[in-house]
Amino acid sequence: MSRADDQLRNALRPVDPGADFTQRVLERIANEPADAAGAAEPPIEMPRRNRSPQWLPMALAASLVFAAVGTHYWRQHSERAAGLEAREQLLEALRVTSDKLDLAFEGVNADTEAENAGA
Repeated sequence: MSRADDQLRNALRPVDPGADFTQRVLERIANEPADAAGAAEPPIEMPRRNRSPQWLPMALAASLVFAAVGTHYWRQHSERAAGLEAREQLLEALRVTSDKLDLAFEGVNADTEAENAGA
């Protein structure tokens, strides 16, 4: 256990208030004037305010900000995905072109070697 745990445990441990505490509480209860009906006083009511219009503009503003940020993120993500797809297509086209040029080069060199060998 850490020192902080021990300090917290010591601070929150139960403490016996003593025998005279119980006696004082019982005397105070006995000496309190009782209400005629025997019930406690009703709680004080605080005036009510209509709070719904206060949070409504803030909620609307937060929704608009969220929608704008979400749209911006979605556009960036879509453009990036389209760019990556175009990159993949370009690399494939370059690979195919390279393969075809290699075939053409081999064909031209094969004809040239045959002419040189026959001459």
